[in-house]
Parts: sequence; C-alpha cells; structure tokens
Amino acid sequence: MEQKLLNALVAHYNANLQRAEANLLNYFKNSAGIGEHPDIVGEMAKLVDAVGTARGGLQVLNDMVQQTAPTEAPDPDNK
Repeated sequence: MEQKLLNALVAHYNANLQRAEANLLNYFKNSAGIGEHPDIVGEMAKLVDAVGTARGGLQVLNDMVQQTAPTEAPDPDNK
C-alpha cells in the first residue's frame, strides 16, 4: 500500500473525528448558546454518526494494513 495515500486517508479520518468530537462536546457544554440549530438533538445525532464513520474508516484502514503486512515464518526451534 502506498504510504503517502495511507497517511492521507488516516489524516482525513482523524481530522473528521477530531472535528466531530469537538463540536459534539461543544453541544454538550454550551447547547443553550447555539441558536442557529433549533434541532440540537438532531445535530448531535449527525455528529455521533460522523464520529462513528471516522472511527469505522480508521478501523477499515487498520484492518487492511494488518492484512497486507508480511507474516513471520514460524521459528523452527520453538515447537
């Protein structure tokens, strides 16, 4: 797997995760001060979904990297 592409994807999902978590935390701590969103619960649900999507993307990438990693040959002396 091309390392630069992998790094870019990981950065993308990490940025989305950080953004969604920060905004969600803001809703929990300052929900009364957020006037542009009348449906606060709906907006928070979207952020929870965004967190799940970002974490899922990172997990998929991690799984793919593990699948492509070379496996070590068993040690013949360790039976």
